[in-house]
Amino acid sequence: MAMEGESALRREEKITLRLRGLYEQYGYRKYRMGKFEEYELYMENKNFLKNPNIIAFPDLDGHLMALKPDVTLSIAKNTHATKESCEKVYYLENVYWLEKQSSGYREISQLGLECIGKLDEISSYEVLCLAMETLSAISESHRMQVGHIGFWVSLMDGLSLPEGVRGEMLSCVHGKRLHELKAVMTKASVPPAAIDLAVRAAALCGPFPQTLEKARAIALSTGMTDALAELESVYALLAQKGFSDQLTLDFSLVNDCDYYDGLVFQGFVEGVPRALLTGGYYGRLMRKFGRDLDAIGFAVYLNELDLLFRAKHLLDADVLILYGRHAPRAALIEKADALRAQGLRVRLETCVPQDVRVEKIYTFDENGLKEAGKDA
Repeated sequence: MAMEGESALRREEKITLRLRGLYEQYGYRKYRMGKFEEYELYMENKNFLKNPNIIAFPDLDGHLMALKPDVTLSIAKNTHATKESCEKVYYLENVYWLEKQSSGYREISQLGLECIGKLDEISSYEVLCLAMETLSAISESHRMQVGHIGFWVSLMDGLSLPEGVRGEMLSCVHGKRLHELKAVMTKASVPPAAIDLAVRAAALCGPFPQTLEKARAIALSTGMTDALAELESVYALLAQKGFSDQLTLDFSLVNDCDYYDGLVFQGFVEGVPRALLTGGYYGRLMRKFGRDLDAIGFAVYLNELDLLFRAKHLLDADVLILYGRHAPRAALIEKADALRAQGLRVRLETCVPQDVRVEKIYTFDENGLKEAGKDA
């Protein structure tokens, strides 16, 4: 008898195996790293980490080391990329977090990829394409939000705002707190016309072409128009690939400007209440490491998949097929076996059983399979 959670684990393993093959088709090679990194690396870049609570310990030489809480920082620090030779790597590594809420340690599987070197719109397109393919492998119901930090950096540069005000502004933009954004800019003596422009920009979110057109009307600097041109170029390639319906352009999507200074994106799947995939262009981080290189990548925290798949397995079956006395038996069995071959759990009954939870209910007769409804 299979133990609880084994089916979810097998599904996760199948997805990661498929994605590894996909990444390698695009020329990415497997990256392997040790469990430990110097504590100083993470302390100097805590804002870059999804979880800033680092597990540290002294080694035998007295150096303070850390169980790695992130993979991207190590790749960026140790990359062999140059302007003449890009490095394209993917990884499947465990990272380690200290959860203050539970006062416990967590080991989390992190999947992702990084592209570092001299990049262009093709490089960005391929990374976003692989991000979309990653979401698709996890769930048919998925969406990607895309933004551009450069749009906001250029706007703030034009207003000569100090760092403290920039941070407050971006926090308001990220939370779509438009009244608070207006108050912060008013306090900083920003001209009313510029405040109105920023508030309008923060509210821009929707289908890519229409939202891009609205953004053009308020793009007043070269940096802002350059950001929009990059968004348009990458979107055109993604739309050609067939991804346009799953893409949203959101100008409130902003990450830490100390690290990100270009495209940023996050992906969602149905059943997970927060972003499952996060990524972006982090050329500024590379410059912090003394490397004048471009870099873009994304990460998926696979523990979220475990929650997603285990939730599905709280159901007794994925599909319940109700058949009547005159239903053709051979055709019924053939249909059920075909669904099982797709990885679905199928239960055959003549009526709906009590206390049985299923995702979908079908009826089957001489006319074939027809959806009857969903179990509440």
